[in-house]
Amino acid sequence: MHSDHDVFTQGIEQKRRIKMTFSDRKNLQNLLRQCAPLHYSKGQVEGDGLDCYYFWDFEAAEGGHFLAAPPSQIIEMELADGTFKIEDLSNFRRTTAGLAKGSAT
Repeated sequence: MHSDHDVFTQGIEQKRRIKMTFSDRKNLQNLLRQCAPLHYSKGQVEGDGLDCYYFWDFEAAEGGHFLAAPPSQIIEMELADGTFKIEDLSNFRRTTAGLAKGSAT
């Protein structure tokens, strides 16, 4: 469990966005993202027994909005000013998918 776990749970309870700084192991840099906190699991989702935080990344490249991060990869989480609605996340996904299809033709 991350030391900012209470921020994550507050984000879920209050439907608040979170500013999350995490280590991107692929590009070897720290990234800051605006996210919606979705779920925390002690390995039950992935089946590997490891803790993991699940987010909706509002700033991700198209098609990659779902973000899973183990506590060791998260540097900091803090509440952001914006709020979110779970139903907006599925609408956002449909909207961006439609834009991607439209731009390819």
